[in-house]
Amino acid sequence: MVALLAGCGGAISPTQFGATSQSTVAQLRHMGGAGAAYPLHLAGANAARSWMAPDAKKSKSLLYVADQGANDVEVYSYPGGKLKGTLTGFQTPSGVCSNKAGDVFILNGNGTSVEVYAHGGSSPIRTLGLPGYPELNCSVDPTTGNLALGVLGGTCGDCFVVFTGGSGTGTIYTPSGQNGLPGCGYDNKGNLFCDAYGTGGFALFELPKGSSMVKPVGVSGAGGLTAGSIQWDGADLAFGAGAGPTLYQIQLSGSTGSVVGSTTLSNASAVWQFWITNNLGSKKHKGLRVIAPTFINSVAAAGYWNYPAGGAATKMITTGLTQPDGAALSIKG
Repeated sequence: MVALLAGCGGAISPTQFGATSQSTVAQLRHMGGAGAAYPLHLAGANAARSWMAPDAKKSKSLLYVADQGANDVEVYSYPGGKLKGTLTGFQTPSGVCSNKAGDVFILNGNGTSVEVYAHGGSSPIRTLGLPGYPELNCSVDPTTGNLALGVLGGTCGDCFVVFTGGSGTGTIYTPSGQNGLPGCGYDNKGNLFCDAYGTGGFALFELPKGSSMVKPVGVSGAGGLTAGSIQWDGADLAFGAGAGPTLYQIQLSGSTGSVVGSTTLSNASAVWQFWITNNLGSKKHKGLRVIAPTFINSVAAAGYWNYPAGGAATKMITTGLTQPDGAALSIKG
């Protein structure tokens, strides 16, 4: 059985999958570590054509939000949140990430591909094939443009894949001692970190820049936490434990790490993937903000929260959203 989480477009740990008492994960949307299950908003591919406002390509910043309930990706002005376009034709779009040029990588959660769009473009510029189903999020190396993401099922089992320069055929890495790699994130030096459902609990792996050898990273203070979407926040690794509304920070030191802080996104439901605005190194966005697609007080939204302070959302974007799962900021290169 392929443990594909249709509700978020990524993986569910074997333990979580068994706890749902469902025959397939496509029957439900499992809400992270809380253990509650909600009906999946089933939707066929959006038959409408993709569209983009004429001025979208000229916009310096655009926010892309994957909506698996509608099987499309909504594009908004940033930070204003005005709808600028809709990209269609996906199979449960989920995780989203971008590179320094502003290209946007969109994971087909119920497919085995990554669709790549230019900043403000309405049709893909290339498609990347995966050896299985994409996990929760993707990440682009700011030093090389390499794309990385976790994959499950298919020909590689539980692995992560790296595409050199964000194109071509991916190189597969399969660390031992894990049952799924839901999150992968590059730091500002080009080191790749992927968290995992380890055989003994939370696990973290590193693929150092320029290396082909994956090594484990011991993390203290992670007892009882579940792996999830992960991203470099400029100083530490931030990850969403079990897709819950609290993000945790891992401070790295050599070959070890420790959980040193947390950020609670008040009134949010499950957060499958988040985006911290400084991760592209842009000087245009002063201060730190985390953008999270979720349900805020039961309303489907992409919310803005101060980071790492958290607390109440400072803004909610709701136009066109039914069940948002992933988000990324694209800054025109």
